[in-house]
Amino acid sequence: MDRPGIEIRPASAADLSSLVDLLGIQLDEHGVTLSAPQLGAAVEGLLRRPQLGALLIAVENRRVVGLAALSFLWTLEHGGRAAWLDELYVKPERRGRGIGRALLREAYRAARSIGARALDLEVEKGHERVGTLYAREGFRALSRRRWSLRLPAPERPQTVAGPFAPLAGGCACGSVRYRVTSPPREVSHCHCSMCRRASGAPFVTWATVDRSAFELTSGGPLERRSSAAATRGFCGACGTPLTFREAARPERIDVTVGSFDRPEALVPDEHVFTSSQLPWLRIDDDLPRYERDEPAEPIPSRPPPAQPR
Repeated sequence: MDRPGIEIRPASAADLSSLVDLLGIQLDEHGVTLSAPQLGAAVEGLLRRPQLGALLIAVENRRVVGLAALSFLWTLEHGGRAAWLDELYVKPERRGRGIGRALLREAYRAARSIGARALDLEVEKGHERVGTLYAREGFRALSRRRWSLRLPAPERPQTVAGPFAPLAGGCACGSVRYRVTSPPREVSHCHCSMCRRASGAPFVTWATVDRSAFELTSGGPLERRSSAAATRGFCGACGTPLTFREAARPERIDVTVGSFDRPEALVPDEHVFTSSQLPWLRIDDDLPRYERDEPAEPIPSRPPPAQPR
């Protein structure tokens, strides 16, 4: 804490909305256009993977009044680990009180804590005034110009690895066999508590397919009404979890990816019900994450706590 009444601390998931609001203002000032969901997903991704960077906030009277965003790099220029100060922003009405300096010094400490050999940043034309702060803190200006090329947004991952061919699967004992004749609409890691209990696993990976593309070729699963909204299918002989049918989606059926003969042919493209994810589970991927199960309701929209299905 560098100023009376100002707390500088690492951001947490509870600060997501404030971070998105402040970063949105800052990026607008620099002519960078990102939608709130895009920005929120980027912030949430950094909060989930602290090895990639750090988000620091300045709090005054329980309100976030400033932030510093760091990205951790490995560069040849500095001979190893370095840090890049993506953003340093203080609300205009709170400037001139040392908050920016306090954030900068905390960013310096965060960079040192990961063994960074340098802390780099850029000052955009028209914002040179902030350069005096960096000069006072020991930064030196470099005579170079930064170049950037915007790349197209990544496409949604393919749910099937390679050309699609009908996929077969079944239970552990072979009593129930099935075939899927069209590509899944999505493949999701589900973290809800009911999937966890039904499988005995930390999460379940489901392939969502059209009902018309799902065919039983031998036997049939027993079904249990696991909630008012859904029915789960499993082998009555060996207990293998096989299907999930939701009353609200009668034209679809979810099939456990682990029960396919070639589960490696199916590629997950999202995490759902992350509000119920076990706190000790760490999955370091870049897939979209949703607190519930609707892509239209990503984490940045901050929906109410999810009800397990």
